[in-house]
Formats: sequence, C-alpha cells, structure tokens
Amino acid sequence: MIRLRLFVAALMFLVATAFIAPGGGAVARARSQDLSRYEGRTVESVEVVLEGAPRNDVTEAELLSLLRVRANTEYTAVAVREALEVLFDSGRVANARVEVSETSGAAGAPLRVRFIVRPQARVAEVFLELGATTGTGVSEDELRARLNVLEPGARASEQLYRTNADLIQIYLRDRGFYRADVNYEQQLDESGTRASVIFRVNLGEQARVEAFNINIANFDVTPLRPALRLQPNASFSQTTLGEDVNRIRQAIIAQGFLAPQLNDPQIIYDQATNRITINLRGATGPRVTVALSGYELSESKARELLPVRREGSIDASAIVEGARRLRNRLQEDGYFFAEVTPRCRVTPPLAVETGSAPVGEEEACENLNPEELGGRDVAITYDVAPGRRFKLTDIRLEGTDKLSIEELAGDLRTKEATALGVIPLLGYGRGYTSRELLKQDQRTVEGRMRELGYRRARVDVRQSVSIDGENLVITFVVTEGPLTRVTDIEMRGNQIFTAELLNDRRCRADEPCTIVGGAFSRVQARTDGERLLRFYGRNGYASADVRFDIVELPAAQNGDEQVRIIYTITEGGKVFINRIFVNGNIRTRRESVLEALPLKEGEVLRGDRLTESERILYNTGVFRQVIIRTEGAGETASGFAKRDIIIDVEELKPRDLVYGGGFSTDAGPLGIFEFRNNNLFGKLQQAAIRTRASRRQQLVQLEYIDPRFRRYGERAFSPLTVAAQYQRDTNVTRFFRSTLDRGNLGIVQRLDQEGNPIDLGCLRPTPLSPCEPVGEPTINRFTFNVETRRDFELDLGPRGQILRRSTLFLRYTYEDVRLYNINSLLLRDILEPDRTVRLSRLGASFARDTRDDQTNSTRGEFLTLDYALALRQLGGNLSFNRFLGTYRRYFKFDAVRRGTVLAGSATLGLANLFNPRDRGGVPGVIDEVDETLPISERFFTGGAASLRGFAFEEAGPRRVIIPQGTFRNRQGEEVTLQPFTVPVGGNALAVVNLEARVPLNERFQVVPFYDGGNVFRSVRDIFRANNDPDVDPNLRARWTHTIGLGLRLRTPFGALGVDYGYLLNPPTFTAFSVTGQPVALPQLGHSQIHIRFGQAF
Repeated sequence: MIRLRLFVAALMFLVATAFIAPGGGAVARARSQDLSRYEGRTVESVEVVLEGAPRNDVTEAELLSLLRVRANTEYTAVAVREALEVLFDSGRVANARVEVSETSGAAGAPLRVRFIVRPQARVAEVFLELGATTGTGVSEDELRARLNVLEPGARASEQLYRTNADLIQIYLRDRGFYRADVNYEQQLDESGTRASVIFRVNLGEQARVEAFNINIANFDVTPLRPALRLQPNASFSQTTLGEDVNRIRQAIIAQGFLAPQLNDPQIIYDQATNRITINLRGATGPRVTVALSGYELSESKARELLPVRREGSIDASAIVEGARRLRNRLQEDGYFFAEVTPRCRVTPPLAVETGSAPVGEEEACENLNPEELGGRDVAITYDVAPGRRFKLTDIRLEGTDKLSIEELAGDLRTKEATALGVIPLLGYGRGYTSRELLKQDQRTVEGRMRELGYRRARVDVRQSVSIDGENLVITFVVTEGPLTRVTDIEMRGNQIFTAELLNDRRCRADEPCTIVGGAFSRVQARTDGERLLRFYGRNGYASADVRFDIVELPAAQNGDEQVRIIYTITEGGKVFINRIFVNGNIRTRRESVLEALPLKEGEVLRGDRLTESERILYNTGVFRQVIIRTEGAGETASGFAKRDIIIDVEELKPRDLVYGGGFSTDAGPLGIFEFRNNNLFGKLQQAAIRTRASRRQQLVQLEYIDPRFRRYGERAFSPLTVAAQYQRDTNVTRFFRSTLDRGNLGIVQRLDQEGNPIDLGCLRPTPLSPCEPVGEPTINRFTFNVETRRDFELDLGPRGQILRRSTLFLRYTYEDVRLYNINSLLLRDILEPDRTVRLSRLGASFARDTRDDQTNSTRGEFLTLDYALALRQLGGNLSFNRFLGTYRRYFKFDAVRRGTVLAGSATLGLANLFNPRDRGGVPGVIDEVDETLPISERFFTGGAASLRGFAFEEAGPRRVIIPQGTFRNRQGEEVTLQPFTVPVGGNALAVVNLEARVPLNERFQVVPFYDGGNVFRSVRDIFRANNDPDVDPNLRARWTHTIGLGLRLRTPFGALGVDYGYLLNPPTFTAFSVTGQPVALPQLGHSQIHIRFGQAF
C-alpha cells in the first residue's frame, strides 16, 4: 500500500510538471530524476532562483514566502505541485520548474529543493512611432485609442501585441490606408519584468477612388452625384463612404420612399494601383406616406418627432417610437391622457395565404417587410385622440404626515404648471403628466414610504377636475399600513473591533442612520453597512466584507411590525504595503510622485488612500492616465499579507503654449500669449508666464506654484504660490472702482474738440488760447505676492465632498501703484493723495466652512477673518492695519413652511493708519484725508450681495464734485455737467443681513430680507455719531435700514435671483457754491432692483 501511494504521488508530480513547466527541457529534467525515491524524505533547504533575469534577492524572497514547502519538513509531490500552482496564481511568474537534489550526494541525505522561475513581464509603457503623417489627419492619440487590453500592468505576450497591431491595421484600412505597415517590438528592462512596447506605423499613401458605381432600382442618381464626396480620384475612407451612403438614403427618402433597401457597399481594392472601386446596389422600396388624424403638426416638427419620416425605416419599433413621441408632445401641450394609435395600409394589398384571416390595419404595422413591398404604396396613419386639454394646477398628497409634496416634488415625473413654463428649460406652461408617468410616480411615493419604515404602504392616484373643466388636480392617496421598527442591531463575525465601536462608526453625527427603536429602511440599512465596510478599509482590512440580513419578529402590541438587523462581517486580515513601483514616468521624478501620495512602504494598505492617491495624481494636471493596482507579495513575519502597489502613469506634454488675438473698437487690436509648464523640473511643480497687450492695457504676469512646499502631519502639505505682475492701464473708468470712476453722464475728464485730454483748470479753451494736452491718464501697478496655507481641519464625505474645513492663509504682498496724467480727471482732487502708493504688508486669513452646499446653503456656518499689517519699515510709504471679518449662519426652520431656510450674515471691517503723514493736502497739516486708507484699500459696500437698498458700492461717505467750465463728450459736443457726488469709502464697515428663503414649490423661493449697516469714515463713527463741525457733513455716515422681498428661480444654470430693496432712511447730501448758495445735488432713491445668479450670501 505504501509503494502504491508513492507511485501515485510521483505520477501526480510528473503530470503536473508536464502541464505547468513550459519548456521541453524542464519536462525532460523532471522525468530524468527518480522523484519517487524522494517522497517522505526531509527537506533541508528551499530556494527560489530567477531565470532569464538578473538575480534579485528581494524578489526571490517574496516569491519564496508564497510557498508552503518549508525546510525541515517532509518532501511530498503534492506540496510541490501546490507550490507551483501558487507561483502561477500570483501572476508574477511566466514559467516555473523544480529541481530536487541531495545535499551530500549520499543516498538518504536531506534534500535541496530549487524552484527555478522566469518572471512574468508586464507592460510598463506603450509607444507609437508614426512615419510621415502631414496632411493625413491621423494622430497618435487616434491610434492609441484603438489599443485594447494593453494598458500598463497587462501581462506581456506575443499574442497581445499581435492582436493590437491588427486593431491598428484594421482602423487604418477603414481610413483608407491599405498600404499601412504596423510592426511591434518589445524591450525588457534590466529586471526582465517591465516591458516597453513600441508600435512602428508607416501609413503609406491613402487609397483613392477609381469609380463609385450606384445601381438603385427606380432611382436616378445623376442629380445627386455632384454632392457626393467620393468623386473619382478622391481620398477614400469608410467614414466618407458612410456619409455618401446616407446622402443617397436621404435623397431617396425625400422622394417619398421612406424605406429604401440599400445593400452593404462592395469595396474592391486594386493593390497594384492603390485604387478602390465601390459598388452600391439596392432598391427604393415602397412609396410611404405618413399622416396624422386628429392632430396637426408642421412638416419640420413631424420630421423631428417621427423616425419613419427621418431615418428611412418602417420597422415596427420605429412606428411605435413615433407614437410614443407624439404622445409626449401632446402631454406637454396639456393633453395629458391622449392616445395615439398607428395604422398601416398596403396598396395593392399583399396576398393572404389560404385559410389565414385578413390582417387588420393596426396589426399590419407589425409585419411590414420593405423587401416584399417593392412597387406598392404604404400609408401609415397615426390616429390621435387628444382628449380634454387640462392645466395641471396642483399636486397633492393625502393620507400621511410623514412626507410632504414639497419633499417629493423633485422625484416625481408629474409636474405642475409654472408661470415661466412657456420659456424652454424653465418648466411646463400647462404642467406635465400621463397615465404612464402617474404609475411611475405611484411607485416612487410607495418607495419613499418604505424608506420611512412603512413596508406595506399602498398608494392610489386620484384625478379631479375643476368646475370649469380646465384645471386638473392630481392627488396621491397614501394608506400607510403598519410601521416597521428595529428592535435590535447585531454584529456577527467581528473579532478585531467591538460591536460598540462598530455601531459608533456605523452612524455619523451629521448623517442619518438606523437606530434601535427607529423605523426600518432597507436602503438606510445598506448605507450603514457600506459605512462599516469603509471603516474596515480605512484600517487596512482591504478584503473585508459586510452583508446584512433581517429577521422578522412578532408584531408589537400597538400593531407595529418588528425586525432585527444582523450585520455579518468577514474581516479578513490586514494587508501591508510591500513596495511601491512607478511605471511610465519619463519626465517626472519617482521621488516626487511618492512624496505626493499618502502611501508608504511598510504601512497598512488602506483602500481610501488608493483612491485618494489616484485623485491626487490626476489633479496635478501632469498625467493623462493613472492606474493604481496591487499584486500579492507574500506575507510579513507575523503572517499578514503583503502587496506591491504598481502605479502606471501616462504623462501629458508638460508645456502648454496659448496665444490669440482680437479686436475692440475701443482698445483696438488685442494680443494674448501664455506659456505654462505643469511639471517644472519633473517635480510636479508649476510655472507660467502670461502676457496681454492692447493699446489701452498691457499686462505681464509670472507665477510659480509648489503644491507640496512643506509637509505637516502625516500626509498633508502646505502649498507655496509666488506671483509677480505688472499692469499698465489707460482705461480711465477702471482705475479703482466702477462707482467711483464712472463720473457724470459717462464723462470723467475734460477733452478738447479733437478728444484729447486737457487740464481740468482750463475752463474756457478757445481757438486763440487752446489748452495744452496733458496726456492720457494712466495707472501703473506692480504687485509681488507670496502665499501659503495650511488646513487645520478637513473632513471629507464618502464621495470626497468637503463637510468641514478650517484653513489658515499666510501671505506677503508688495504693491506699487502710480497714477500719471490725472490733471484732466473730474476726480483729480480725490485721486491726488494716492498718486504714489507703495504697500508692503504681511497678511493672515482664517476660514472655517461647515456649509452643506457652498452655492445654496441650507445649514452650517461660514467664517472668514482677514488681517493685514502694512509697514514703512518693509519698504512701503504707508503704515496701517486692516481687519475684515464675515460670519454667516444657515439653518432650516420648518415651522413656517417645510424647507424654509433662515440665513444671517454679519460683516465687520476695521482699519487705521499708524503715524499718518501729509499726502498732498495742506503742507505740514494732517487732515482727514491723510488719516484715511488709500482708495484701493478702503471699505466699500452696497449692491446685490450686501446692502440691497443701494446700487453697487454706493453706500457710505461721499465727496461732492462741482464741475466748472466747458466739457465735451466723445463726439466733441459741448455738454453741461451738473454737480454730483461720488462714494469714497472709509476706514470702517459694518453690515448685517437677515433673510428667510421660503419655498413656494420645487422651483421658486420667496425671500423677505433685512439689510442694515454702512461704510464709515472712521472706526469710532460706527459706535457714535460724528458731530465734528470741521468734518464735511457728506462724510458722516449713519446706520441704514433696508427691507425687501426677493424671488429665486431654480434653473439648469443655477438659481436666478431678483431682489427689490427699499431703503428706509436714504442719506442726504448738501453742497454750497463759493457764494454760499445751496447747490442742487442728485439724491439717492429709496428703491433698488438687483438681478443675479445665486443667493445673496
């Protein structure tokens, strides 16, 4: 019996070796050994040796760790066979064989077992080398898109390369390159495991058309021939042929033959001449007419709706699709319950088989065969029974208080009529529904009730009509049935984490979850299980599995149904990262890629970090493709699995060059040039230079970005941005702020008859005493900025969305602003103190965001704090500090109406100058202007996002401008300018905004609001009135109050907002002439209307 077992074991080993070892030499070697005599003997050593590649101790050790054949154990053929299977299953071995020898050469001596393996090469990079392609329209990207299963990481094989070469060849033939030649070559790296594949493509000359022979019965192609693209000697491609065949088909359809029968074109290629002859045969098929009964449509609309009229097919599916589209059209027009029935009649009728009943016209539509109908006429008629026309004015929900129709509105296919429904994409003018849609909506409401725990809920649909018969009301009547409650949540199979901890991780504080005693929802229970699975993945258990089951329990005394939820967990073992390989990086340094990733060798492998790594690499903008995969790499000393991480990347071109131009009637020619490097020094850093030039404006900008400037924490980085910009601008209406620079009636400066700027003091120019031109006003601005940031809190949701974030920004800014030739401007006296401003400042900003939606928040907070300190000691000519803080709060308030959101915002700005100096006023005197920030740094407010009782930035202190002398417009005509005021901002800002966003339906919100606050000349003016008689009264600001009402309309492009603000206490301004007489000034009104996209804040 023992001998029989030894014989069977040896036979099994020989068979396994014969099928697994690929080389004949390996089989011969195995057979030359008398393996049966080794069975049961002691194994002294086991080793793995690489063949066909340089020896690599690490790789050999990793492969050895996969094997169950160990030293100091008995040798068995079964164990050796299993070891060979493990090697092949690992995917790292192409060939393998075993050699067994005695250590001392003496009979009965211990055994040495050697596994000789040839590593499996994998595709690392794919290159395409194209010959001359100029004028061919063939690009490398096109050919690369044809490759299949040849992404980095695929197992390299001759068959794989040959298949992809054939795919390229087929594609090129379709493009007309019948003489194209495609070769491939494999190049292995030193380790023998990474293969670079090179496809060399020589296109050759594109084939040309010899003749296009068209033979279609009953169709004269002569008038159409000039419109065909495949004329004799034209370049051939399958795409062009398809376009020409479609032209022929449409020409036949236009003659009333709506079901042409065209055979596949026959393509005959002459290799000697590289020319192609095309033969197209077919028949026109029956003459088909399509008519509507009971409803009228224009010719163009009928062609759009009915596939039979457009696509050249009388298949049953095309006829039925036309009926469906007609029905939808009628429903959009208020005929919600219209019926459309297609009928078909063949003339002369087809012969009926003996004993068969005649086919009715409705059934005939299902059996139209164009091949049998040649020479006949087919009439397709759509019988339309539109029924009554309604306007769907209301959708209601009855029978439950657990849901509201507002909560369901977004999921229902049935839609109410809207006031703006006549405008495309903004709703339905008469509403939208049908019997089919009502059935879908019925299932939707039932599904939502089940999610709330009412598993037996039933929903009926009731339709009612108004007394006048015009309006339709749809009511969903809910019968709730018993509520299903969860009596217990049990964890099974968990060994590593306690049930208490898992229940803790199953429920997030800011997300719904299933609780004991709460309603049962299958969807929510599944979501909770997915949270558990993500928790295990984050802790390194990549192979964990979680499934849930429910156990029905007896009903409670109050009639509620009861269930127990059981989560069965298969934890698996932890997986550690062995080695990280980066393939495909040509310009990018491997160290830079590894530094950017949250993956480190020797650490636990977490599934969420693999996903994050892929996102990080894509976000660099350096790679066209990123594929991250793992491969088994043995076990750790503790028995945990190890896996290699292979990152296969395909780089984009690192440098982008953008240039363009334009023309403006105001600024003349415009040129744009931008050069950008997205992978500077191969370190995933970015640099750019941008220029923009026109007659009125010139801009040069340099930028450098290091996304990983400094590491903090385990895997976070502070980026560094360095930017320098020079701008020269002669657009006098864009100096600082549009409200300040727009002047009076669009006139901002004094001009002579030729339109040249002249001195503002030249009041009455004459031909005999003209004013000297003073040049175009110009602003030169140079800015240098260095900025970095750090996240102190960053909480991401399961889909990567930001749930909570706190960020600190640090910056240094140097700014040099100089004004030239401002003597012609009406605002000369206001701008004069800021003719030369140099600011060198340090700044810090802090932002905390817990909003659920950054564009349309319904809950959460948003806080921003910004502080800047400018000092002369740093190279500026002014010293000041400036603070601006904003706090916003959002929360739902369903007491008024479900879905109502209360929103509040408070903004406070404070600034003051240190040791102010004279800036152009009375020499040696520090006046009010000298104690105020430069115009570019002052606070301004007013407009759609702040104080809605004012126009944009028109709140706060003002200066009076009393124009004197003659002014001219751009046409050279003399005009008289009346005195006016301009807002000049201040050193302080305080604004409070309150609003309630009340939904009327799923598209509209009504928003009552209150805005209060103002800009103040100094900080102390916020808290007490400034009654200093030496201060211009127009500079004194007081708290303003605005009440108003807004409307929000949800559109596909975002929320469209319209606000009407009523200013309860508009400020008044006064001025006096040199004689002391009051001067009439335009005053601010009470009302303002603002239109914008998005919420106010």
